[in-house]
Amino acid sequence: MPDPLRAAAMKSKNDIAGKEQIVQVNAGSFLLSYKPLLLLIILSLLVYADTLNNGYVLDDLGVIKQNAYVAQGIKGIPTILATPYLKGFRINNDATTTNDLYRPLPLVCFAIERQLWGDWPAGNHLVNILLFAACVALLYLFLNALFDDENRGVVFVACLLFAQHPIHTEVVANIKSRDELLCFFFAFSCLILFVKYASSGKVWQLVAGSLCLLLSLLSKETSVSFVLVVPLIFFFYKNRDKRRSTLLSVVTLVVAVAFILLRQYILKINHAESTGAPGFLDNMLAGAPSVSVRVATAIMMLGYYARLLFVPYPLVCDYGYHTFGFAGFGNVWVLLSVLLYAGVTVMSVVALVKKNGLYAFAGLFYIITIALFANIFILIGSTMAERFLFFPSVGFCLFISLLLHQLPAKDSDTIPKKMWLALIPVLVIFAGLTIRRNAEWKDNYTLAKADAAKSPDNARLLQSLGYEETTDGVADETDSKDKERMMQQGIDHVERSISIYPGNSSAHSYLGNLFAKLQRYDSAEVQLKQAVALAPQNPVALCDLGAVYFARQQYATSAVLCRQALQISPGNVAVMNNIAMSYLQMRVFDTAIYFSQQALAQDPGNQLSAGIIAAANRELGKTDTLGKKK
Repeated sequence: MPDPLRAAAMKSKNDIAGKEQIVQVNAGSFLLSYKPLLLLIILSLLVYADTLNNGYVLDDLGVIKQNAYVAQGIKGIPTILATPYLKGFRINNDATTTNDLYRPLPLVCFAIERQLWGDWPAGNHLVNILLFAACVALLYLFLNALFDDENRGVVFVACLLFAQHPIHTEVVANIKSRDELLCFFFAFSCLILFVKYASSGKVWQLVAGSLCLLLSLLSKETSVSFVLVVPLIFFFYKNRDKRRSTLLSVVTLVVAVAFILLRQYILKINHAESTGAPGFLDNMLAGAPSVSVRVATAIMMLGYYARLLFVPYPLVCDYGYHTFGFAGFGNVWVLLSVLLYAGVTVMSVVALVKKNGLYAFAGLFYIITIALFANIFILIGSTMAERFLFFPSVGFCLFISLLLHQLPAKDSDTIPKKMWLALIPVLVIFAGLTIRRNAEWKDNYTLAKADAAKSPDNARLLQSLGYEETTDGVADETDSKDKERMMQQGIDHVERSISIYPGNSSAHSYLGNLFAKLQRYDSAEVQLKQAVALAPQNPVALCDLGAVYFARQQYATSAVLCRQALQISPGNVAVMNNIAMSYLQMRVFDTAIYFSQQALAQDPGNQLSAGIIAAANRELGKTDTLGKKK
């Protein structure tokens, strides 16, 4: 090549290199400022801002709106601290006590919010949005502290992915998932304080970090995994002082054990010990035909978790039966999942040994935190759920950021220009999917309609859709023919749900009630009898069947069924009124008065009870018996 041409080529090459270097220097100066943290907070707030338009959905009702202790505001906090998670949830004045969870901190927050602004879901949503932005900020601060500010480019991109990932929509859009947000917030506050203590040795940082860990556990049990995460961090990443590292590991274990003992004590004094295996509709693995099938299916679902992280669509609020079928170890998806998780584990251990800290932490953090929800050794309360990926997604986002940085260059402290070409489209797609999913969490009807379309063989989603169509859906219709069409559509969906899982007592019960509303009493009787056969101790099904016999003027049979329901659910005002109505129709007035008075003792302002007593008193001079002794 002639010298002038060679010189020109070299100049062009140097110019390109210089421009690339300028881009990297600019990126580096950006990363060294406060701007990345501010940008992460702003993006986190923007992507979930539309959830302010949403109402209460799914478990929001039991945890917030219909929770007797939350409704008391600040006055209810002492009771919240001394009772299980769902103790205050009441349906028809019947307390739900058979739960084995102790998560008082989210309920304390809801009680304070109720005191401040009453029944206002937008306020609860706003707190969730702010907490999520705070979680993203804490994640950024922790990862930079963990890696001594030497991989700011990797950390920033990982946090960008975390902030925009659609898998987190359930955690932010479902107010009830405040437990996840608080657990994460205090868990990473704990880690930041522990990292500071490992460097400085200041006792107050150790104490404050321990308190944050306890608050995290009081929000949700997920951070019990830190019994393994903390030793990983302080023996392999921040081990300048072995005594401090050992102390941090011991303190973490002590706090976890203290929480478990406290939880067991609260459950014991409330007579709410663990009820054993979850129900089939909550966790289909409880009905697996064998242990080997159960384990294989659980492993397959772990693979699906990984798939949702890479391709977060479709997202649904329930992954119960029959979203997945049971699988054996010969299933190709089970085998691929085994290979994936074995590969991640081996890669992480090898990276740890070779002191490739970033890859090791990403893989091991993911494995440790997802293990709690694996359903392999212990069955949890759900088959699977998107909220269970809130902690594990940290490892995933860090791993993807590392891979992206390997594409154009190996400088993990900058963000090369070429990488933005791959990253920006992903972030735009993620943000779009997140905003779209937020809208589906608007209310129960919108959510059930959207998710049943995406998972048409899910028995519980179909039942939920049928319920919403025959309640909120019918209420929205003004034309009588449209109402009739919507009602029949709802019935069809509930019947479809039953055809998928005939053992669902609540679906039979609800279908029976629908038929009763339509005065199709023969069909109602068939469905409600099946509901009672499947769940003999269900007071609602017994009472509803009694109501069918009442409508047929078979008052004696109605009274017998409702009295059986009252034995199961003492103090249930609705059941006592139904009994009183039956005796009133049988002209057994003193017994009608007796049960109405019992109802008034529970609910002094109940107008139906007072009306029954007034009607019985008007007639009491004609008929007087000792019916209540029968």
